[in-house]
Parts: sequence; structure tokens; C-alpha cells
Amino acid sequence: MVDRRTVLRAGLGAGAVAAVGGLAGCGVFGPSDGTHPPATVRAATLDKRRLLVIEMAGGSDGLSMAVPYADSRYRDLRRATAIAAEKVHRLDGDLGLHPALRQLAAQGVSVVPGVGTAKPDLSHFEMLHRWQAGDPEGAVRPDTGFLGRLCDHLGDPGAPAVGVALGAGSSPALACAHVTTLSVDHDMGGLFPAFEDENIRDAWPAAQRAMAHPDRADTAPFAMARSGTAAALRFSDVAAKLTPAADGYPDSDLGVQLRLAARLLADDQHGLRIVHVPMGADFDTHSRHPTRYGALMTDLDAALAALRTDLAARGIADRVLIAAYSEFGRRVPDNGSDGLDHGAAGTALLLGPTNPGVFGDLPSLRNLDPDDNLRATVDMSEFYATLAESWFGIPANEVLPGRPRPIPGVVAA
Repeated sequence: MVDRRTVLRAGLGAGAVAAVGGLAGCGVFGPSDGTHPPATVRAATLDKRRLLVIEMAGGSDGLSMAVPYADSRYRDLRRATAIAAEKVHRLDGDLGLHPALRQLAAQGVSVVPGVGTAKPDLSHFEMLHRWQAGDPEGAVRPDTGFLGRLCDHLGDPGAPAVGVALGAGSSPALACAHVTTLSVDHDMGGLFPAFEDENIRDAWPAAQRAMAHPDRADTAPFAMARSGTAAALRFSDVAAKLTPAADGYPDSDLGVQLRLAARLLADDQHGLRIVHVPMGADFDTHSRHPTRYGALMTDLDAALAALRTDLAARGIADRVLIAAYSEFGRRVPDNGSDGLDHGAAGTALLLGPTNPGVFGDLPSLRNLDPDDNLRATVDMSEFYATLAESWFGIPANEVLPGRPRPIPGVVAA
């Protein structure tokens, strides 16, 4: 007997692994001593490059992640939530990283402030859609996601998965037309169900494969379900042979996600190129922002530091670009509840084979929009063009509307 919870958790075709895109045919890092910057890692050749995207949904406050500590206007507008200049990790004469991002500062990071769109929307759902679809103004409404279009350009239609999202449910960002992309439960419980009875352990995969077998008599919905299950099973065969997980990650959802991401990215036999990590944390800090955001940055710092150490130990630090973004930033002034309301332009991060520093123009704290939000100085399409063109060598206009230009100088080629 198998209880319902075990069946649902182990069900490959029912949610632990879900097809979200098109199916084929349908140097060691360590803490810096503060006197010598870390050595820059040079990017591998184009064919070996991978991308890890961390989605900080909820609206991460860019002015707390990269603090404009030298601008007195920042402290004037944020009486309750400003971070003292002496506490930040200074990037240059204008910006400094949040105090909790100690390891990130030591290892080196590329910071892109003022990322957004000329026509922002204060809705989480709308702005998440725009970021996931690569649709800055919300006017194109493509059927595929930005990461999915990258996968279509990069991948082999016969690969078990070109892109994988580590979260519950399908990821619109990976929706594609020609290759296979999947969503995987990040604790891998669905891929390797822990049945105690050996007869059930043997019967379970056989039953899954029987359900995935094509049947010409199927109606369209059942045929699609079978195809999705078949894709999940193909990927589970790959996942079963991944190299062991490394130690040193924090015991958090993000730590678990990034530990698995490193194992996936280290596999160079089966065509995986992109991993998408929806960070399961609450960045919507309308109240108690200083405390809540500090905890979020502590987790982010520990998980990213462990990941980069792991990638270096596996010999693939030069192959993996890490990009982190949020759908929008927070409003500039405090809201009276030690918090910050929905804003517009935010701050994005790039780590790995990049040149550390600040890229792009700082948004002005003296020229806010009518809602007291930052005006974007780097369009999201320019940030995405950097991933497509500078990192993967894909012309930006083939995966994004218009002809956006990459941010120059970020990738350490």
C-alpha cells in the first residue's frame, strides 16, 4: 500500500517534473582578506557556456542591495530604512553592497543598478510576466519565454532537457518551441521516490513508462500528458547519474536549489544549458524591511558563496554565468511602517566570468517618477541582451523585441 501523499510527491508526470516548453518533434573562490581583489575568471568557449538565472520574485529593493551610500538624498528619503555608509561593502565611490553580502563582496560581483522599463507596472504579476517573457513593455505577449527562446537557439531537439527550472510547477520563462525544457521539484523527491518495499520500487518506474507509451487512440490532452511524462522519464534517467552533491550549502530552500543546480550544470553529456531558479523567498517588504531584507541577503550571500566554491571545485567556474534579477524594485521613500512599497527600477547582479564593478548609469534620487519611483537607466532588454549576445553569442534581436544592445564590458572574455 502506498499513501496518496507519497504517490503525489513521487509522480513524475504529475508535477515533480513537468514539461514547460516545446518537446522535440512537437580558480577556487574564498573569502578575500580585503587587500587583494579576487582573480577574474575568464569565460570558457561559447559551446561550453551555461547560464543560471535566479528570480527574486516579490520586488527586491535595489537601493538596499546596492546602497547609494554617498548620496545624502538617500538618507533624507529613507529615515527608517537607510543603511549607514560605514556598514556597506563599498564597490566604488557611490555604491556599496548590503552589509550581509560579505562573501559576495569578497568574491567579486558585477552590479547593474537601475534595471527596468520605461513603462513600469506596479503589479507583481504583470512585471513577472514581462521579465519571464522578455517583453519589456508588455506589448508583444510572445508565446515563448526569454529563456525558452535561448534554449531553442542553443539546444539539440533530441536532448532530454536544454533548460530546467527548479521549482514547483511549470516556468513560463522556459516556454519554448523546438526543444525540451522541464520544471523539477528541487528536492528531487519526485525523481527518486524512497519506497521501502523493493517490489514497489521496481514496479513504480515500469508503471510510469507504461503510462508514457504513445497511443494513437489518445485524444490531444492525453497525448500531451504522455509526451510530458516521457520527457520527464528521459530526464530522470539523466538525473539518476548526476555527480554527488557537495557540502557547504546553507540549509535553506535556495541552498537546496543551488546545490542541485551545480550538479546539473556540471553534466556536459546531455545538452543542458540553462537552469532557472525561482527563489522561494518573500521580497515584498512593505513592513519591517531592514530585518526581513537583512535575512534575505544573508541567505543569498551564503548560498551564492557555496555555489561558486562548488563550481570552482568541479572545474566549471568559467562555464557558468549567474544572473539574478527581481521584477521591480521598491519605492524610494519609506512608507511609515519601516517598509517600502512597490517600485519600478531595481538592481540586477551578474557573477562568474565577469568583470567585477558597477555597470550602467546610476538612477537619480532627485528625478523620481510621479510615484516616487526610480526611473530606469538600463532597460531589461539590455540586461537580457547581455545574456544572449555577450554570453551565448546569440544576436539579441533574434530573441528580444527591437535591437537592444548588450551592456558593454561585463563578460570577462
